[in-house]
Amino acid sequence: MLLLKDYEQEITSMLVASKKDMQQVILSQLSKKMFTTRLYARIFDIAELLFNSGKEVNVFNIAEKLSSNEDKKNVLFLQESFITNINYKFYIGKIQEAYFDRVTQNASSYSEIEKIQKEKEKYTDTSILLDITYQADKLLVEDKNIKLIKTGYPSIDAKLGCMRGGDFIILAGAPGMGKTCMMINLIANIARQGLKVDVYSLEMSLQQLQNRFICSQAKIDASKLRTQSLSRYEKDIYQRYVYEVLPGLPIKISAQYNITVDKIKMLEKKSSSDIVFIDYLGLISGGNTKTSYERISEISRELKLTAMELNKPFFVLHQLNRGYSDRQDKRPRLSDLRDSGKIEQDADTVCFIHRPAYFEPDKYRDFDLRFIVEKSRHTEGGKTIELYYDSITQTVKERFHYER
Repeated sequence: MLLLKDYEQEITSMLVASKKDMQQVILSQLSKKMFTTRLYARIFDIAELLFNSGKEVNVFNIAEKLSSNEDKKNVLFLQESFITNINYKFYIGKIQEAYFDRVTQNASSYSEIEKIQKEKEKYTDTSILLDITYQADKLLVEDKNIKLIKTGYPSIDAKLGCMRGGDFIILAGAPGMGKTCMMINLIANIARQGLKVDVYSLEMSLQQLQNRFICSQAKIDASKLRTQSLSRYEKDIYQRYVYEVLPGLPIKISAQYNITVDKIKMLEKKSSSDIVFIDYLGLISGGNTKTSYERISEISRELKLTAMELNKPFFVLHQLNRGYSDRQDKRPRLSDLRDSGKIEQDADTVCFIHRPAYFEPDKYRDFDLRFIVEKSRHTEGGKTIELYYDSITQTVKERFHYER
């Protein structure tokens, strides 16, 4: 859970490491007195003096004006810890909110409260214009450099749109629908594009996930691997994938069972990954609240903020409420997301995995798999893509590969 000092550290890091236009936005929206941490207030004060005098705001010019060697080291640390300024408005808002709450509580007269309100309005009036101007300039300069990540399924990309930094994507489904299978196939497709993939497996061990990955990609019968009844030929294929294929793929897997969002954030700050997969949301530790609903809501919000701050897409698996199976229509809905309706609000995209044959085997074919894009901030929601599911090898393919 982020504290006020964390917000102050993040925005100070942005101030010393960003370009001039971003520094102007931060300096215009905050003031020295809004900071509660002595060092960050001092750095802000120095940065403001440098900026107003036409000098460059950087760690070297700031360090020159600091008397303590420890403070100088901390300024260098702030620059090294800088990742992205994409979430700057959120941090500014948190610092402003905390400051105005403090001064309002300490006000002793109505005239003081009126003065505080006028000061608050001043920052509100300028923030909208500055934000629009900065974002417009940012889009013109950086849009061509945005990394778009394709799923490897043309039919899904057409409905979902490419994934990009800051996206928080939920893939939900009931047990046995193929969530992990779909995730493994997506990871393989993305890794083949030369993109770096980090995977946090909270449900399966490293060995289990590796075995499922190999079966999916090498077309090996997963049940034969579990029962150790592979043929000599299949064993040779398995060993080749273990020693030759897997080491060459840009995939890193963490199988820590008690991992928190803060831990994931710390690891991803150091990682050069292009996309993050998590299996699954309900098993992430943390949350200081009592009920499961509140805990999942808190974790969901932290994941979205982390994706935005690190500028990476976070693709997260989630489960459905048990009650949906009692309905006659088993097609998943947004209201079926387990433990929290907040997930729907936080997520940029909510997708479902559904296999109709699981419930009506006489009516549907076993290989029918529905990938449902139920909600999307980037494209139109409510779209269903029909895919081919091979339960033996745990492979998901485009339907047109099999039906012509």
